[in-house]
Amino acid sequence: MLVASQRSRIAGAALLFSAGVATGLLATPLRKNVVILVSEERYQEATYRCDRAMREHLIAKQQVVHSPGKETVASLRAAEVGLLDCQDYDLLRKRLIQWGLDENDLSLMGLKAIEAKAEDLGQVIEIHEIRY
Repeated sequence: MLVASQRSRIAGAALLFSAGVATGLLATPLRKNVVILVSEERYQEATYRCDRAMREHLIAKQQVVHSPGKETVASLRAAEVGLLDCQDYDLLRKRLIQWGLDENDLSLMGLKAIEAKAEDLGQVIEIHEIRY
């Protein structure tokens, strides 16, 4: 009887350990999927806004180089303020990494954001292209 009770405890401990391992293995992907589901739209919007701000800044900078003047400098200053969108994007990106997402998860969400705004291949190329 004492042996049966001890075996029962060992079996219970083994079952509890197995349940803990299974929960640990399933919890990480489940948590990642929940984080993606909750934050994907916000991250995509932040990605798009930052991409747009960087493009506008590059264009404004090139205009100052090619045609320096008060108007082009003012346009550059406005574009620099627009880069604050990239600060918001970067902060959100870091928070998502803290929540367990990796670079691949973030890259996929970012690509979806950029491509969601493009209706055809021409727009996808225009979005990814940097003009000098």
